[in-house]
Amino acid sequence: MVRQVKTVEENTPLVECAKSMLDSKVGSLVITRNASPVGIFTDRDLVKVVAVGTKDAFPEVGQVMSTPLTTISLQATLMDAITLMGKLGIRHLLVVDAGRVAGMISAKDVFHLILSRQNLLLESVGDRFPARTREELRGIFNCLQDY
Repeated sequence: MVRQVKTVEENTPLVECAKSMLDSKVGSLVITRNASPVGIFTDRDLVKVVAVGTKDAFPEVGQVMSTPLTTISLQATLMDAITLMGKLGIRHLLVVDAGRVAGMISAKDVFHLILSRQNLLLESVGDRFPARTREELRGIFNCLQDY
């Protein structure tokens, strides 16, 4: 989970949002109205805007953001988050604590966590697998880690 969530006000120009995402190396921005979260703008939303276009030549992010904003409690389990993301087909989930933004979990975060657990599993089984199988699994793991 990323604790420093990037936010922009809903009247921010779309081009500025895309530049912010690129510069910050993030796949989403939380959109706010008077500092309260009201939506999310993701890399998928950006692709949709480019492919389909908008009625305005220079839209504001509030016109193309995804709503409603899906959130999960900080007290929820990782499995709760994965289940919710899978059920809704979303890749970014805002984490809240007592109504305040606590962080953002992304599918990429989940993927990296699963890979790190897989590596721990490979280390723990040690000699139970033949060397060739362990090396093949480690090779797959290393390739995926670079992704």
